[in-house]
Amino acid sequence: MEISMLEKLILFFVGKSKGHITKTQLVKFLYLTDLYAVKWTEKQLTDLDWRYYRFGPWSEDIDSCLTNLYTKRVLGEVQNNQAVLIEPRENCPDVDDLGFSKGLELMLRNIRKAWIGAKLDDLLAYVYQTEPMLEAKENHKPEEKAHLNLFLEHEKVVAELGV
Repeated sequence: MEISMLEKLILFFVGKSKGHITKTQLVKFLYLTDLYAVKWTEKQLTDLDWRYYRFGPWSEDIDSCLTNLYTKRVLGEVQNNQAVLIEPRENCPDVDDLGFSKGLELMLRNIRKAWIGAKLDDLLAYVYQTEPMLEAKENHKPEEKAHLNLFLEHEKVVAELGV
């Protein structure tokens, strides 16, 4: 069975978090993954159409992908106090078998390490200060589902480095 890059990234973050990750965290991690890929390589890793919606980055394809993974019993949800966590289930592949390059795996581990134990408000504040989010917040209302231009982050780094 072929696994999409989006599925691999979801499986990585859920697997490495051992089920201690909320959907909000996961969406922000996926956004940062695509953002950093565009920032440094000018290529998005996933095919997600990122939108500014309800004050944050969002893509309806994430919901569809998660539903598919829940149906196949690859992942599931569990209530923990007031949070709903996403956890690996019996059909979840081993994270080490996802076939990421060393560079990509390092980037993903860095995102996870930096944010998995952080307060959610700190993660949200960081995400909301990225160039695509700043531009969207300035020009659109949260209910518009406005397109996020991830290349703004690349343009910012190019300008900063004088390349």
